[in-house]
Amino acid sequence: MTIDSDLREMRGVVEGQLADWVSRRFPDGTSPQWWLSIFESLEISATPFREVTADRRAEDLNLAAESILLAVKLGGVRAAIGAYWMLRIAALALRVEPPVSGLPQILTPDGSAEWALQQIPLTRERAIAELETRRAEYLNADEEFYAPVCGEVTLADEVAFSRLQDVELILSAFPWVCSRVENKEIESEIRSWLEIKRGF
Repeated sequence: MTIDSDLREMRGVVEGQLADWVSRRFPDGTSPQWWLSIFESLEISATPFREVTADRRAEDLNLAAESILLAVKLGGVRAAIGAYWMLRIAALALRVEPPVSGLPQILTPDGSAEWALQQIPLTRERAIAELETRRAEYLNADEEFYAPVCGEVTLADEVAFSRLQDVELILSAFPWVCSRVENKEIESEIRSWLEIKRGF
């Protein structure tokens, strides 16, 4: 089956039953690449530049939110990737005119930002400390730290992502919704994180 056919089937799944469909479709588990393809396809389908019905756009935005939550819950993607995509889809919904009705709270600026904040794997203090450690490692690195020029490079089977990289990914997406967040506590928390983002 292709992503297009998977997406057609997913659109026909009753809300709340997506996990059952995924377990039947992928009894051995899904890959991050499959989830990302689903997120991207739904984003393209719901973009304001496509001529689709309001109902179809709302359905695809809802399905995107449900898919992101499920992917994180199942471990199909890292929580940081889920947060990044939830903010991205919420930002997309803001660009649609007239506004899309019937969207879940998590696709509002406040809802997506609050959920994304919960996915940050470090405290601000710890993020600053790890940032300083990384900066020191770069400054003190010798030639062995870097890949050889025109030389052979051996890549690991799995790439490890640090918690600091996950923080950076989430922070990169906050500006898309920050100006539209109404809850002052959430807005203040975001701005506190964005202040330290300048050091990344």
